[in-house]
Amino acid sequence: GRAVQAFFKEVGEFCEENRSDDKMAPFTKALKKGLNDLQAATMWLLQNGMAKPDNAGAGSTDYMHLFGLVALGYMWGQMAKAAGVKLADGANGSSAFYDNKLVTARFFMERIMPETTAHLARISSGADTLMALPAEAF
Repeated sequence: GRAVQAFFKEVGEFCEENRSDDKMAPFTKALKKGLNDLQAATMWLLQNGMAKPDNAGAGSTDYMHLFGLVALGYMWGQMAKAAGVKLADGANGSSAFYDNKLVTARFFMERIMPETTAHLARISSGADTLMALPAEAF
């Protein structure tokens, strides 16, 4: 679990470092919410996956998607920060490129990142309904 904890720490620190920057708020707020969902899913799987392995199996795909969303959100957050710095420095004739980076990052945070909530809900619903049908039903 050290690698996962290191990732949580890195993303959390990025959010905290940029929390007071109003231009970064749309990115860090959505990323922090996704990180919170990922941490909650991780804790739920740790608590419920060992006691009932079907819970771990039932939540595995959603967990990987959730983790991927947070990782991509973190990358978009970093790109948004870099684009903001470049624009503040004059962007050397590339302002449209950096503006488009910010629009795309904002799109991701507003339209894609909220999917973390659905993944967390599916993970924490457990395996009962998934395992309710007998194998012969397939």
